[in-house]
Amino acid sequence: MIRGKALMPLVVGLLTLAIVTGWASEVQVHHIHGLSVDSGDPAIVYVATHTGLAKLAPGRRPELVGEHRFDLMGFTAHPSRQGLVWASGHPDLPTYHREGVANLGVLESRDGGATWRSVALRGKADFHALAWSPHDGGHLYGWTVAGEPGLYRVSPASAKVERLPTRGLADVSALAASPAPAGPLLAGTRRGLLASRDRGLTWLPVTGLPAGAPVTAVAFHRNDARVVYAFAAGAASVLFRSADSGRTWEKSALQREAQDPVIALAVGPGQQVVAATTSADVLRSGDGGGTWEVLLERGRSRTSSR
Repeated sequence: MIRGKALMPLVVGLLTLAIVTGWASEVQVHHIHGLSVDSGDPAIVYVATHTGLAKLAPGRRPELVGEHRFDLMGFTAHPSRQGLVWASGHPDLPTYHREGVANLGVLESRDGGATWRSVALRGKADFHALAWSPHDGGHLYGWTVAGEPGLYRVSPASAKVERLPTRGLADVSALAASPAPAGPLLAGTRRGLLASRDRGLTWLPVTGLPAGAPVTAVAFHRNDARVVYAFAAGAASVLFRSADSGRTWEKSALQREAQDPVIALAVGPGQQVVAATTSADVLRSGDGGGTWEVLLERGRSRTSSR
């Protein structure tokens, strides 16, 4: 009988085998945990999923990137350096058999997910939320549910790791960092949106969103610290937009059913916003959230491959 952590790599491995051997006629994106927009070609969207990183390009069906089919539970991208992304989660079956780790810690890729290297906390941390901040040369902030749970600050350059003694922060589902070096951190939690202005040490509620509504996704514009989006789930189930760094909020045109909230966001360049939901719908707006087009519907493209 298979128990505990050994079951997860087996499930991931079976899903990977189904894709590789052609059990499925096309790549179906599912269990989305993160989004990014390609810095060189804003028409290309990357989707971090339960079985690897998927690439969405205009007129094509989703394609899986690289050879690894990691379960990417956390994912974030550098706002301007093309191909530089970070992730966390669980290994695919070959990696698990070879190295025997159930948690990947922090991974870094400099080629858009084609290859990965370990940065820190390998085997110890499973970050379900990651955000890159430009403060002090660049740091990652991550919320792990494995090892010693909580908020960590990691330097990708030096591999220095700090577990932060956070006050007022719990049940984190999303993290976002301002593109301004001295800007705030934001955390989506079951109790709403929280902000930190001391690099993650203390957290206070953000007002202006529906009281008591869980915030399941939050993202700053990649190069405009004034613009931030947050999805209020539950009875509200609406994507909100702020043009003043979160001081005031207004509703966008994106509203979802309560059981299918937005769980990942990518904002910029320009007025572009990309959103993904629990049902693996991926939508894009080119006007800041006023109108939306469907890129994926329940994980499948509406267009045929060319």
